[in-house]
Amino acid sequence: MTLTLVVGNKNYSSWSMRPWVALRGCGVPFVERVVKFESEDWKQNIATLSPSGLVPVLWEGEPGTGFATWDTLAIVERANELFPDKGLWPANPQARARARSLAAEMHSGFRALRGAMPMNLRGRHPGKGMNPEVAKDIARISTIWTEARAGFGKGGPYLFGAFCAADAFYAPVATRFATYGVELAGEAKAYQLALLANAAVKEWTAEGLKETEFYKDDEPYADPPV
Repeated sequence: MTLTLVVGNKNYSSWSMRPWVALRGCGVPFVERVVKFESEDWKQNIATLSPSGLVPVLWEGEPGTGFATWDTLAIVERANELFPDKGLWPANPQARARARSLAAEMHSGFRALRGAMPMNLRGRHPGKGMNPEVAKDIARISTIWTEARAGFGKGGPYLFGAFCAADAFYAPVATRFATYGVELAGEAKAYQLALLANAAVKEWTAEGLKETEFYKDDEPYADPPV
């Protein structure tokens, strides 16, 4: 059965990037359906393509008539059920529990960072969006990365050694740090660079950089193109 992942704009949609990178990075076969925000395609088809009216959505079978799973965490868990041999989560039980904790923390937390430094692959706005609450989020993320690498990262450059879904959840953060000129140090910096060099992250980023749509809410520090 063919899997189809419905995603939004690759330049902006961190929610879409996470499952896309997780599935691609772990070798789960799928086709993509990109629906650009505020486009005619979105207006005409999102109600059929997404039960929640949001992206991402994973369809088993024909999009709109097959079986749908929505929300990033649920999509990764469903893909893991369908492809348990692809390593979406670490094999070690403690590593797997920690990986799920880190993914869930990213899924529900870091609101200051999300709000002040929205994902924007093509933008470069060093220093913008920084405030004390954002700095706290950044410090927590740096700690997460450093501790996971120290405790579970032997045997590879990622949080748990080999690439897994937890890394995909932090991929948009790694791009945000590049966009807003956030300087990390030590193991956190090394991990950020490894994540940005991941083949799936590079593929998503390259496609995002080709997009030309401009949404002011997602680019608060840029002027609309003339």
